[in-house]
Amino acid sequence: MKKCVGLCVLLLLNWLNQQPVSAVSPAKNLICSSSETNKYNMKVHQILQGIQQAPLDLISETLDMEVESLKLENVNWEDFPYHPEVSVQIAYNDDELFLQYKVDEQSVKAAVSQNNGRVWTDSCVEFFFSPDGNDVYYNLEINCIGSVLLGYRKKGDPTEHASDELINSIRRVSSLGTETFAEIKKQTQWQVTVAIPWEAFFKHQLQPVEGKKMRGNFYKCGDELSVPHFVSWTKIKTEKPAFHMPEYFGGLEFE
Repeated sequence: MKKCVGLCVLLLLNWLNQQPVSAVSPAKNLICSSSETNKYNMKVHQILQGIQQAPLDLISETLDMEVESLKLENVNWEDFPYHPEVSVQIAYNDDELFLQYKVDEQSVKAAVSQNNGRVWTDSCVEFFFSPDGNDVYYNLEINCIGSVLLGYRKKGDPTEHASDELINSIRRVSSLGTETFAEIKKQTQWQVTVAIPWEAFFKHQLQPVEGKKMRGNFYKCGDELSVPHFVSWTKIKTEKPAFHMPEYFGGLEFE
């Protein structure tokens, strides 16, 4: 009860600090929706301003209250038609980038627990982004128990991975816990909430983020599940599954 009351107080204070003098309807408070004029551009808004190291449950609640979910709807390759239900929410503050994925899929697997392991072979969600809007980008990949891979590369070049120290600074919590398990072939819903310090993007000085325009893409995959699948936010026009394609990233405008 005390924890719930504390979270409610923090949420109320944060909401009060962000409101303009005139009242705004709840529907207009939903943020981070895709532009109607360009399907693959989105505005990314701030939440929890001034709150350092906000608890992950508070981040999750705030995302659900203030940030519209973006559904990943592109199944780009006919040989891999399975389409799990996947949505993502993205927001930020001065200290961290926030991501929350919600997945409903017909089976789940979590065999990888080490940093920078082959998480894409498990039930996995991913965020790739280019701070400079070119072919140099970061790939953040997280399996369904919160194991993380973070890489930096120029398209076609070998990946440079983040250190264990940087990966361990990425706070995350999964509804499926942290223990590995073999594939479970039944319909499963799961969620992972992630807070990434801006310093984790180790080749860039990104702060202050407000006003910057970047490019990126969101993915869901499961390369070694019994039914492999590859789902993305933007359309990818390649012959075979390929996520490392910055030319197909969408626009991200940090407001």
